[in-house]
Amino acid sequence: MFSSLSINEFAAKLASDDVPPGGGSTAALQGLMAAALLEMSVNYSLKNQKPSANDEVLTAKKADLARLHIELTLLIDRDALALRGLLAAAGLPESTPEAKQAREVAMQKALRQAAEVPLETARACLEVMEIGKTILARVDRLVVSDLVTGVAAAHAGIVGGLLSTTINLKEIHDDSLVSALKGQIYLLRTAADELKAGIEDKVYGSEPFNVLRG
Repeated sequence: MFSSLSINEFAAKLASDDVPPGGGSTAALQGLMAAALLEMSVNYSLKNQKPSANDEVLTAKKADLARLHIELTLLIDRDALALRGLLAAAGLPESTPEAKQAREVAMQKALRQAAEVPLETARACLEVMEIGKTILARVDRLVVSDLVTGVAAAHAGIVGGLLSTTINLKEIHDDSLVSALKGQIYLLRTAADELKAGIEDKVYGSEPFNVLRG
C-alpha cells in the first residue's frame, strides 16, 4: 500500500486531492524516519566508537528501534485504511430509517478506529523520543545532530497523530470513550513536550549547538 511507495510517489499521493493518505499516515511516516535516524545513530556509534559499557545499552535500544521501525511502517497503512473506512461509512445511504441506523453504527465504529490508530502512532513516536533521551549521551558526537533531528521528527509525529485523533472526537457519541481519548491525548502531548524540551536544553547548552538557542 502507501508504505511501499517511493518518496516521490508518496509525496505525489499526499499532494493530490484524493485521500488517503492524510495527516495520520504522514505522522506515522515522520515517526518511521525518526526511528530510522536513531537506528543510524546507534549503528554508526557501535561501528566507530571504541568498545565501552555503552555498547550493551545501544545494542538493546537498537532492537527496540527495529521493532518500532516495523510498527510505524505498518501504521502508515493502518491509518490510511482507517481513513478509507471512515469515508466509506460516511458514504453509506440514508434513504430509509433502517439504512440511516446502519450508517450510524458503521460511522461510530469507523470513527473509533480513526481516533485510536493515530494514538498508536503517537505512542510509538513517544517511545522513539524516550530512546533518544536514553542514548543521547552514549552515541558518537558526530551523530548527535542526526539523533536530535530524529527526536524532532518523532515529536512532529506525535502532534500529527494527536491532531488526527482530535478531529474525530466531536463526532463520537460515546462520552466515556471521548473522555478516555482526551486523557490520553493530554498525557502524550505533555510527555512529548517535556522530552523534547529536556533533550534540546541538554544539546543546545553546548557547542556548537548553542547557536540554536532562542
